[in-house]
Amino acid sequence: MSENNRKKLKQVKDSFDKITSQNSTNWKLVLFWILLFEVVSSIIEFLNVEKSKEYSVSITHTLTIELLLALMVAFFVWLCIYTIIFESKKNVFRLAILFLLGLYFVVTSDLTLQFLIHNLNPLHFFEYEFGLVFFIELFFKLILFYLFYQLVVSIRNRNTQEN
Repeated sequence: MSENNRKKLKQVKDSFDKITSQNSTNWKLVLFWILLFEVVSSIIEFLNVEKSKEYSVSITHTLTIELLLALMVAFFVWLCIYTIIFESKKNVFRLAILFLLGLYFVVTSDLTLQFLIHNLNPLHFFEYEFGLVFFIELFFKLILFYLFYQLVVSIRNRNTQEN
């Protein structure tokens, strides 16, 4: 590997660290990115792999479920308005997490999060056939592995800063 390629690769890694964890100083940001990649990975897998529907627990639509969903939507709209009025950066991440979970619920109809939990297993995608989805899943799992490493480093850095 040439010196120029190493510099470019280091620059990409440093940029990725800055975006995902503020250079291993913000564990909440890393947790947000882990959730984002995991939900996106789960949705891609759910839409493209037929076997994945076995792990999704679909709940029948009853009045209680409809009321809970209506409350979630009302809370989401209220949080959107609150964030716009008070320009709160903390609430932007909460909004993004609620949006991701809402998108997951709409696409998969899995209100128990069973499929999302199953998707956390790093080796589950070896059960599927080789193809484009397999390589996409492998790419996401490699990113998630690195993000979990960043999470551990961020928490360790936070603990050393407090002492």
